[in-house]
Amino acid sequence: MKNVKLLLVSVLMSGTLMNSQSAMAQDVVITKTELPKKASTFIDTHFKGKEVSLIEKDKDFLSTSYKVKFVDNIEVEFDKSGEWDEVDGNKSAIPTSFILKPIVTYVNSNYKEATITKIEKETRRFEVKLSNGLELEFSKDGKFKKIDE
Repeated sequence: MKNVKLLLVSVLMSGTLMNSQSAMAQDVVITKTELPKKASTFIDTHFKGKEVSLIEKDKDFLSTSYKVKFVDNIEVEFDKSGEWDEVDGNKSAIPTSFILKPIVTYVNSNYKEATITKIEKETRRFEVKLSNGLELEFSKDGKFKKIDE
C-alpha cells in the first residue's frame, strides 16, 4: 500500500511540474524592434519590401525563439540570438540569397524547374524542400548528401 501511495504522489507531482512548465511557455506578439538585431538585419536584407503580418516571441522554460510571418505566408524562425533556423514558404518559393551557394547551385543545376520552398538548419545538415515535392539533404558546408524519402 505504501508503494501505491508513493507512486500516486510521484505521478501527481510530475503532472504538476509539467503543467507549471507549460504555463511558463508563452507566445507573445512583439514588434520588429524587439527582435534580436541579427534577426532584424536578416529580414531587412533578404526580405526587403515584404510586409510583416505577425512577429511572435516564444519563451519556454529553457529557450527563447522568434517567428516572423509575412503577408505572403512565408515564415521565418529564429533562435534566441537571431540566427535563422527555418524559412518556410508554405509551398511558395523563398528567397535564396541567404542559402549557401553550393545548395542553390545544386538545385538550379539538377532541378531547373523547381524552386526552394523551405529550408531548415539542423545541427549537422540542411533539409531543403522543393516545389516538386522532393526533400533534399545537404551537409553543413552545402554538399549534397541524399534525397529524403
